[in-house]
Amino acid sequence: MMHSANIAARRIPRQDRSRQTVEAVLAAVPLVLKRHGAGAMTTNRIAEVAGVSIGSLYQYFPNKRSVFSALHERHVGDVRSALQHHIADFGSSSFSEFVVGLVEALVDIHSVDAELHRLVSTVISEGPEHFRAALHAAFAGAITRCGAKDMDRILFVLPNLVEGLVHGVTLSPLASRDAKGEAVTATLAYLAIHQELGR
Repeated sequence: MMHSANIAARRIPRQDRSRQTVEAVLAAVPLVLKRHGAGAMTTNRIAEVAGVSIGSLYQYFPNKRSVFSALHERHVGDVRSALQHHIADFGSSSFSEFVVGLVEALVDIHSVDAELHRLVSTVISEGPEHFRAALHAAFAGAITRCGAKDMDRILFVLPNLVEGLVHGVTLSPLASRDAKGEAVTATLAYLAIHQELGR
């Protein structure tokens, strides 16, 4: 979620050319990171790699943090879409299938540009808190539909387990496929304890 100060200061692109400028700036951030490292991440360097003037960048992003905020918003949108998709599909799947599908989708999202995700999370520190709350709400709704009796105990573990595994992917030396497999295995091991959720 973006700070209100950044929302107020940032100009909203309305024309195609403006949107192209914003997209070029956001696309430049992972390129700067890969070519020059996090220490070289300045608005001047981002503008240079994006192929836009620093004045054009400042029209839409008053500072470097606002660029990271926009990237974080995009990430939040991807996570929200994954949650909504799997919640909508839950009626035709078991709880275990719902959780596994969600874990796999979230691992995929966090595996893309893992270094960029780590950098943005360092600057926009409230991100994991919002992610954890969204997971908690998604699991609470699904567990209620299962009629599980131990909801408080399950909600203490499951959202925190999944959040830790998914964000751990950005730090893992494992290949994305292997990290996803380990995350699914750990989650299924916990679900096996609560057989009423396996239906």
